[in-house]
Amino acid sequence: MMNKVRAWVLDMLNQQTDLQEKRTWMIMLFACLASIIGMGRVIIGANPFVFIPLILMCGVSGASFWITFKYHKVRFASWLLVLVSNILLFPAIFLLGGGMDSGVPIWFVLGMVYVFLLFRGREFFRAMFISLAAFIAIYIISYRFPEIVLAPSTRFYSAFDSFFTMFAVSCFMGMLLKMQVYSYEKESSVVEKQKEEIEQIARSKDAFFANMSHEIRTPINTIIGLNEMTLREDISDEIAENAINIQNASKMLLTTINDILDLSKLESGKMEIVQTQYEVSSMFSDLVNLIWIRAHQKELEFKVDIDQSIPSMLYGDEIRLKQIVVNMLTNAVKYTKKGSVTLSAKGERLSTDAFLLRISVADTGIGIKKESIDDLFRSFKRVDEQTNRKIEGTGLGLTIAKQLVEMMGGKISVDSVYHKGSVFTIELRQGIVSAQPIGAIHFAAQKQLRHRKKYKQCFTAPEARILVVDDNDMNRMVVVKLLRSTKVQIDTVNSGKACLKKTAENPYHIILMDHMMPGMDGEETLKAVRSQTKGFCQKTPIIALTANVMTNGDRIYQEMGFDGYLAKPINAALLEAGLLKYLPPELVEHTTGKVDSDEEEISEISQVTSKRKRKVAVTADCICDLPEAWIQRFQIGIMYCYVHTKEGRFCDIAEVSSDSLLNYMKMEGNYAHSSTASPSEYEYFFADALEKAEQVLHITAAVELSGAYPNATQASKNFDNVTVVDSGHISSGHGLMVLYAAYLADMGKGVKEICSALEQFKNSVCSNFFVESTETLWRNGKVSGTVHKVCSTLGLHPVLHMSRNKLKLWMIEAGKVQGAGRRYVKKLFHTEKDIDTSVIFLTYAGCTVRQMEEITEEVKKYAAFDRVILQKASATVSSNCGVGTFGLMFARKRE
Repeated sequence: MMNKVRAWVLDMLNQQTDLQEKRTWMIMLFACLASIIGMGRVIIGANPFVFIPLILMCGVSGASFWITFKYHKVRFASWLLVLVSNILLFPAIFLLGGGMDSGVPIWFVLGMVYVFLLFRGREFFRAMFISLAAFIAIYIISYRFPEIVLAPSTRFYSAFDSFFTMFAVSCFMGMLLKMQVYSYEKESSVVEKQKEEIEQIARSKDAFFANMSHEIRTPINTIIGLNEMTLREDISDEIAENAINIQNASKMLLTTINDILDLSKLESGKMEIVQTQYEVSSMFSDLVNLIWIRAHQKELEFKVDIDQSIPSMLYGDEIRLKQIVVNMLTNAVKYTKKGSVTLSAKGERLSTDAFLLRISVADTGIGIKKESIDDLFRSFKRVDEQTNRKIEGTGLGLTIAKQLVEMMGGKISVDSVYHKGSVFTIELRQGIVSAQPIGAIHFAAQKQLRHRKKYKQCFTAPEARILVVDDNDMNRMVVVKLLRSTKVQIDTVNSGKACLKKTAENPYHIILMDHMMPGMDGEETLKAVRSQTKGFCQKTPIIALTANVMTNGDRIYQEMGFDGYLAKPINAALLEAGLLKYLPPELVEHTTGKVDSDEEEISEISQVTSKRKRKVAVTADCICDLPEAWIQRFQIGIMYCYVHTKEGRFCDIAEVSSDSLLNYMKMEGNYAHSSTASPSEYEYFFADALEKAEQVLHITAAVELSGAYPNATQASKNFDNVTVVDSGHISSGHGLMVLYAAYLADMGKGVKEICSALEQFKNSVCSNFFVESTETLWRNGKVSGTVHKVCSTLGLHPVLHMSRNKLKLWMIEAGKVQGAGRRYVKKLFHTEKDIDTSVIFLTYAGCTVRQMEEITEEVKKYAAFDRVILQKASATVSSNCGVGTFGLMFARKRE
């Protein structure tokens, strides 16, 4: 019987269910079993009434088990067991079973264990609080009213019950612990097994990619090599054009293979960042010469803007940096149909030996939809697939670029406007080797025409003798054909053993040896040649030929003992250069080394010398109500809003002024309201601002009166370098926030520092508005019709103030406007303490000169401000508040 029960329990434990669910129904099962055993107490003399809660406990535990096991409602079953047991049944057993003089309090421990095992997070604290409250309450009740507790019948029963309960609860808790350990060990073994499987899959994938790279590079080597021989011949233009297309297609395939291999290395953590010193001007020259032809073939203007103050020699991984920028430039050319591609480089010195290099690639291409931004850096994912289906690519370039940038401790960002273009920017910390500025770089490129280059070898060596060792017939043939013009004597063999036979018979000046060969591989053959006692080539330079492209190939093959290495597909120029390096000089007859070509020299690359971008540009909506002189002084970008009247929609700033609008609104029956620019308009605004700054901080308002915040925020999602902040104010209160941000930006502060400072400054700004008439507020839906009628009938003038991003009623003034306005100023300055007296804005809409002079004199009675700025409200603000409204905006003192 016990074996059957044990087998049933193990069978349930082995079921493929959620671990939490499995744990829950096992606890329910133990609770049910505990209730049954608890009934044994009655047999030894307990109150028979204890049977009732114990039977109920057994029923509740069984029901909870069934609900979990059958219907998978873990949460409901857990709460059912704990609430019924800890609030009702355990307290009942406590009162009926002897109270504090029995073993029942030990059962409370089991109730708390249920809570610890069944709940997590906030629910755990709720269940713990409820259970403790119930247990504490029953103890207090039993202490205050001992007569309701049925005392134990005998002293023997009390002692036995205590021992029995201790033993039973200990056993149950031990079984629960065993069950937890069993579940943990089982899950751990599953996780370990899955980990081994994942590692095995990763190893298989790495082996597959490495083998695929080797196997594909071998035939590509043949294609490119034989195609090169075709181009060297005297052939027709049509055949030459076909050969050039074959060459380009082969290189494209090779790039794809390299991308896949790099991605595999990145995912497996085998990619290495190797830092060396490099010349900055040389790196940019390589980049320009590599991309310019592609841009020219698409009739795109290629612009270069390199800051002349960048140090001339830096320390970093030049190869990976070039790979990243080439990916960015290639994408820009691919996705731009007309216009230009611009390569820019700037930076800032972080310390005496550190420089923050910032490289950006801007294009006038198709741009990126905001919903596609997240897909940019995902492997094998191309954004807007339907539109871009005719553009070649795997979608790996930016994925690899992002991971490489992160490996180098930098960051990559993208700012894009759909149908306008994109800007990709990387920031990398580089060491400074030479602080001397690079100055002006003179780029020169060549315009490749339809015609091919006319090949001419750079040397001949008729007396030189080399040995080619490769198990692939086509690879050997390619090397022989590529070196045919050099007149070098070439022997070929297909294995390591054949190589040893040849080196034992003949001396060679150079040996070209394949690394991956069946039988004896290249490394084994190398060692055998070096140790060959009767051979002629112990000291002969041996160059490895390999289809296994790897980081630090030179160093790795030198450590193996090779004198050099050439990657497949073999580049004819590099092959000749490699031989020239190791051949004895007396055997070499140099040619002019000049390559005749049908290429047309062109003028220098289009270089632009743009002004140095600001670190942070502060922009704001036109509701900021600031003097034009201050806007110009701090170079604050202003975004327009729209004002709507019966005559149409007008652009604030450009098409309508506050005065003309208010004169229009003074006429009976005329009214106006405002709206903000759309997200797409904000996108164009931000794109223009980013042309003048590295980052943009846009300060807007989330209050109902504006509504600009959601549109600006939505637009900013297309840009990694645009931050939108809610000022919490409108009109010149909003302007004070903008001024403070612009001042901090002018001091060289970063976006994070400015945002942090603004958050503190926001609560210091005081914005209040005296409203002469509620008619405009009523028409724009800001106050109800009833409120408007009451104010109009009784001659009331509401005073509004900004509080927690909302316009709220602060006070109501009655009587004539002049007197009400003076009383408002008096009450304001009696209420506000610790005022910063550096500046106050008196912003008004449609007020008379005399009225503003009176308010100014009234302000001076209570506070001596250094500057009192009379500022007309914008048309947008005026359209929402109406004629005769004015506001006082200032800041409180801060530490």
